[in-house]
Amino acid sequence: MNKKYRAKECYIHRKVADNDVLISVGANVANFNGYITLNPSASFIWDSLKEPKTADELTKLMTEEFEVSEDVAYSDVKNFLEMLQRNSMVNVYE
Repeated sequence: MNKKYRAKECYIHRKVADNDVLISVGANVANFNGYITLNPSASFIWDSLKEPKTADELTKLMTEEFEVSEDVAYSDVKNFLEMLQRNSMVNVYE
């Protein structure tokens, strides 16, 4: 069973003072006050989640975009997806 993940539309990815950040917008501002700073790989993963993707699909994209092994890419993807789920920032489809 491969879950698919998609970024919630109530967060936007912006460049602020040379930093990539996710900012809550709309009615969601009341639920999430502030922003999350993203490193380059997290920024890439977030942008890839505009359409539903599995962790395996994201891992493949990461190895194509960055010079990392599949194990490192999968670990980064897994950790970032877990953080997004904890903060209710992605929709998950079974």
